[in-house]
Amino acid sequence: MISKVVSAAAVAALMFAAAPASAMKMASCNQKNMDKADAMLMKMPDGENKTMGMQEMTSAKSSMSQKDMPGCQDHMNKAMKMGMMKSKKK
Repeated sequence: MISKVVSAAAVAALMFAAAPASAMKMASCNQKNMDKADAMLMKMPDGENKTMGMQEMTSAKSSMSQKDMPGCQDHMNKAMKMGMMKSKKK
């Protein structure tokens, strides 16, 4: 019984350690983070992921202007995820 608990804790610790720090927290919806995400996406080679990331940033900016911070945060996280992926050619 105890060995199962210890094993589960060890697996959880490994999963926590293997996850990148940026994936551990949600991007705060503010102009500074918008600028960072925009810069990251602009450095990407053209392709499907860059296009999708730019669309998510447009949605994030729209949500921010409407004071929809949860929606803005969701779109920012999706855009940043696209920015971390290898670009697919169109």
